[in-house]
Amino acid sequence: MSQSQPPQAQSSMSGGGEQPFKETILQILSNQQALMTQLSQQVSAIQGNVQNANRNELILDSLATNITEFAYDLEKGCSFDAWFSRYADLFEKDAAQLADDAKVRLLLRKLNPSAHERYTSFILPKLSKEFTFEETVAKLKIIFGTPVSTFHRRYQCLQTMKDEDEDFISYSCKVNKACVDFKLQELKEDQFKCLIFVCGLKSSKDSDIRMRLLSRMNETSDMTLEKIVEECKSLINLKRDTVLIGGKPPSSTVVASNAVRTQPNRKEKPNRAKDQAPKTPCWSCGGMHFSSQCNFKDHKCRDCGRTGHKEGYCSCFSFKPRPKPGKGKQGNWNKHSTKIVVVKNVTRSRRYVETTINGVPVNLQLDSGSDITIISRQNWVKIGAPKTSPPDCEVQTASGDKLGIDAMFRANISISGDQREGSDLLDEFGLWDVPFSSFCKLVDTKQEDHLVAELKSKFPTVFTGQLGLCSKMQVHLSLKKDARPVFKPKRPVSYNMEAVVEDELKRLQDNGIITPITYADWAAPIVVVRKPDRTVRICADFSTGLNNALEANNYPLPLPEDIFNRMANCTMFSHIDLSDAYLQVQVDEESRKLININTHKGLYQFNRLSPGIKSAPGAFQQIMDAMLAGLDCTCPYLDDVLVGGRTEEEHRKNLYKVLERLQEYGFTVKI
Repeated sequence: MSQSQPPQAQSSMSGGGEQPFKETILQILSNQQALMTQLSQQVSAIQGNVQNANRNELILDSLATNITEFAYDLEKGCSFDAWFSRYADLFEKDAAQLADDAKVRLLLRKLNPSAHERYTSFILPKLSKEFTFEETVAKLKIIFGTPVSTFHRRYQCLQTMKDEDEDFISYSCKVNKACVDFKLQELKEDQFKCLIFVCGLKSSKDSDIRMRLLSRMNETSDMTLEKIVEECKSLINLKRDTVLIGGKPPSSTVVASNAVRTQPNRKEKPNRAKDQAPKTPCWSCGGMHFSSQCNFKDHKCRDCGRTGHKEGYCSCFSFKPRPKPGKGKQGNWNKHSTKIVVVKNVTRSRRYVETTINGVPVNLQLDSGSDITIISRQNWVKIGAPKTSPPDCEVQTASGDKLGIDAMFRANISISGDQREGSDLLDEFGLWDVPFSSFCKLVDTKQEDHLVAELKSKFPTVFTGQLGLCSKMQVHLSLKKDARPVFKPKRPVSYNMEAVVEDELKRLQDNGIITPITYADWAAPIVVVRKPDRTVRICADFSTGLNNALEANNYPLPLPEDIFNRMANCTMFSHIDLSDAYLQVQVDEESRKLININTHKGLYQFNRLSPGIKSAPGAFQQIMDAMLAGLDCTCPYLDDVLVGGRTEEEHRKNLYKVLERLQEYGFTVKI
């Protein structure tokens, strides 16, 4: 029952397993020692890296204190080239121990906030760490370089002169710098000849040739004097061919058969060629000819009564020197002559005369050039439809077209209490001898001012003068199934326009139209358009990618026949124009990710409907139709709303209903 093994078995076990056990122990100890050595090396490496990192940081901090901050200011001559030339040796020698990415961090660390933001916006969607030091320097030279060409520097060098109060040392420095900018070592003999050739083209007639030659010299460096001459000949031939094809542009004319003075024959001055074009238009009529050749030299203006200019050029003619007495020639009156005048535009207000025809008040428009008095069929019915007879004359309009006259009648006409009979009221009442303002109806603005005040009082939120925001509906933009994001880089903005563009971007941001963002899959460049009031309009060019990726909005726009049908029998109208109408409509959150713009100030996201989106018209028309549904005599066409009425009361009622809908939806308009 004993559990102990026989002595022989114990001895056998002890002798056979002792050696492998020792080897196992030794192997474990050896592995532990190797592990300790490896850990020790790793700790040493980590300590070395930490020391190297600390040393690099110390070097960065030390070098950064010796470098001034870069601020881009061309007016003070501070470009990146000039700034970096001061520290090129520092980056090459003192920072030689730094890694390439550390040099990039040091360089970008010394850009002021404005310059740093401009650089990061320029390289989007990439990051600054993705570029080497040399690539970073090259890009900064492009962004913050001097915006002048080599030709400009060379031309300025040739124009260098000493100022009166300038000492010779300063003058020598200016000459030295100008000669360095001239890059004489890079200039070949042929290039120098071309430079002198172009600098000598100072005449205004050679301006287009000069511009073309400058463009060719900037494009290629192998221009020679022979090539420039051939280029000039080619441009001259192109001008002649263009004139041959185009010819002289026709003038828009109107024939008026009024009594005018015939123009006496004039002899051209022998020292002035006919084909010589003046530099400025004629101040008497606006034509491109010399004032001595003007056909209106003896014409009497019907606006101001002075002789020597055409109607509409009174203010321009006031600057013309008065002719000396005794040198003007009087023309002869010809009652049947024909006068041809160039029609520009109509700027004078219409005048109306308060008359009474057969005891019924009727307002007639004053036309001093008309030979007879004409009223409409509605006014004929209004005065009682008196007995008529067939017309005894054929009437033509001012353009020579036949004017259909239905009939003629005789009536008692009264103006300012004086009653007469006749066809030409101006002659019958002797109105040629009195000022028109004595019997013409003056415009009554009291009623209009009262209406404006009433509308502002009744609809204050519609006429706030601020940009509205539609609160009822939003627009959704749908992408095509195979659409892929398109990110377009920004387009350059001229330096003299940067401040104006930045102010407009700030205004759009303050009004909640755009929001700055740091990343976007979709982005379109902007186009800056100068308005007539010298402000700018920022337009997004979504034709670069987004418009092709959007599903078309096929919502129909109203046809002219539809508008005429809705406005049938209306006699009074109001026209409502929603200024910046598309910007008063929001887009949903998903669509905002698509309509982004890329500017020199960075990325911005549109929160409103941009006019540059191809589906915007259909989407906006759909909103307008939904808003004005059910209203009589009302027709919206995009951002225009036409409101009509058969009577004044009906028109006012319809207008108020439209303004109520606009107020309910959150739109605003200008009074």
